[in-house]
Amino acid sequence: MPTRSRSYLTLVELERILGVEPGELTQLTHTADGRTRREQFEWQTVIPVRDLATQIIDDLGIEMQGRLTRVSMMDRVHVRADKSEAMQHSEVVWRVERQGRPRWAVVLEQDADTEATPRIEAVFGCSVGEVVKVPARRLLVAEMVAQRRLLRGEHFLAEYRISYGHTVTPSFRTQRAVADTVRTLGLSVSFDPGTLPTRVTSGFQSVMGQPPQAPFPVPLTGTQTQAVWVDARPGVYSLMWEWD
Repeated sequence: MPTRSRSYLTLVELERILGVEPGELTQLTHTADGRTRREQFEWQTVIPVRDLATQIIDDLGIEMQGRLTRVSMMDRVHVRADKSEAMQHSEVVWRVERQGRPRWAVVLEQDADTEATPRIEAVFGCSVGEVVKVPARRLLVAEMVAQRRLLRGEHFLAEYRISYGHTVTPSFRTQRAVADTVRTLGLSVSFDPGTLPTRVTSGFQSVMGQPPQAPFPVPLTGTQTQAVWVDARPGVYSLMWEWD
C-alpha cells in the first residue's frame, strides 16, 4: 500500500505509460474509509474554461484537493417547455480530510448565449461566499462554505440550487465533472410534459471538451430520465438529449 506522495506519483506515471484512464491505478489504493487516500489526479483537466476557472479558484484561495473528498453527488435538472434549462438542484455528501471550515468551488459554464447570468443559492448545509461571473466566457465560479468547522473524518451534506434565465438556444445536455472517485453519482432531468426529447444518451469523458466515449441510450420514463454510476472514476459524466 503506497503511503508516500512519491509512491503515488509513480502510480500516476504508470497510468500514463500503460495508457489506462487517469485514476484507474491510484483508486485501487483507497481504503474503505478513504483515510490513506492521496489525490494526484489533475482536477484542472475536468473543469470548463480550464485556464480562466483555475486562475479564479486560485485567486479565491480554494484548495481543490486534499481538504475534502466527495462521497456522493446527485444533480437534478429541470427543462422548460421552451427547451431551456430552468434550474439545477445539487446534493453532495463530503468527507472532511483536514479539520477546519471547508470551502470548495462550483464551476459553471453555460452552453447557450444569454445575457441573464445564472444565480446560485445555498439550500442546505452551506452558504455562498464570493461569486465571480465572466459573462463573455459564459462562466460562473462560486465559493461555497460549510456552515461550521468540522473535524477530519466527519461527513456533511450540502445542497445548492442554480437558476437559469431564459434563452432561445435549446438545452441539449447536463454535465458533472468529478476529480476523485465518487461512490454514487447521479444525473437526472425532468422535462415539461408538452416538450419531450426524442432521444436521451449518457456518456463519459476523461477530459473536459473531448467527445463522449461510447455513449449509450437512456430511457425516458414519462417526463423523466436518469443515469447513476457507482464508484465513478475521475472524469466528466453527462446526460445528453435530442429534439425534433
